[in-house]
Amino acid sequence: MIKHPPYPTRPTFRASFRTTFTAILTVLIVLWSGGPSAVAQQTGSVPTDGDIRDELQRFGNIDLFVFSDRAAFLARMDETLGLANIKDPDKTFAKLPRSPFTVTGQQNGRQIATCQIFVPENVTPQSGNEIFAELMRGWFGKRLSYGTDPAVTYRWLIYHEIRHCQPDHFGGDDIESHRDERDADLFALDQIATGQNRDGLIADIIAFRMITSALFADRSHMTGLSVRYALDPTSDGKSITTDQEVAAFLATRRMIGAHAKAIAANVTPTNLELVRAITELRTAAEAGTLTPVIAHAPEILIGLDDAIAHFAPTLHARVATKR
Repeated sequence: MIKHPPYPTRPTFRASFRTTFTAILTVLIVLWSGGPSAVAQQTGSVPTDGDIRDELQRFGNIDLFVFSDRAAFLARMDETLGLANIKDPDKTFAKLPRSPFTVTGQQNGRQIATCQIFVPENVTPQSGNEIFAELMRGWFGKRLSYGTDPAVTYRWLIYHEIRHCQPDHFGGDDIESHRDERDADLFALDQIATGQNRDGLIADIIAFRMITSALFADRSHMTGLSVRYALDPTSDGKSITTDQEVAAFLATRRMIGAHAKAIAANVTPTNLELVRAITELRTAAEAGTLTPVIAHAPEILIGLDDAIAHFAPTLHARVATKR
């Protein structure tokens, strides 16, 4: 989640803009065109926008708006908050996230009535796309394998945003933003998990956060290890500070990028070459020969490799040196 500072506004109004993640590892552009990596497990019912909106009301005055493009988003903002109240809205909202995000505001020092969750149309279940696949840029296929199913993971991300609509998630420094992201993940799990799907959803969440933290996420969303420590009973009480976690993911990301470029046939590595780089680094980590020595890098690489195998077993099996 990106937490922007309060936007400069007219004297009595400010807005807060929060998202799931935006940063991206730049080494991977060329996608393998050999087809989807796995067939999605379509076991859950597809939630409609109306279903989700009904659920939101349990948590306060929260609205959900699915938008098709930037013009539609700006029209909604003008209708609800008034673009005239926001200094330089074109710059403020110059680049919208690809993932669900939350917009809140304050007027005269008091919270405005409605917290708005915005969802790009192309990541909704009704679009036919899988939100996890879309947020991972299709690198591991457009149809993934899950412990649950695409409908459940969509609801989990919406409930993640619901948590950000609560006042204790407004504002704060980088450490607070990182803590809020972890907290929102756990809140969403507890709200939608059942006795039947909890283990599967935990597996999906850990895999998603390991991949996004290692390859895509901005600093506040580099929560893969702390989320895993909170959810995986085999973690046995491990803990990590925000600074340690962010440093570990940034350094491991650089290592992955360098190795992917080193083994690539062309200037830009393909997704197959990226997976190969990760599995080779995992093998080195398990053998104790990984260089340079980076704190937490071995467990990140092992967890990342496992996460790719979780979502894309066919793709992973094509190149994996560790099954």
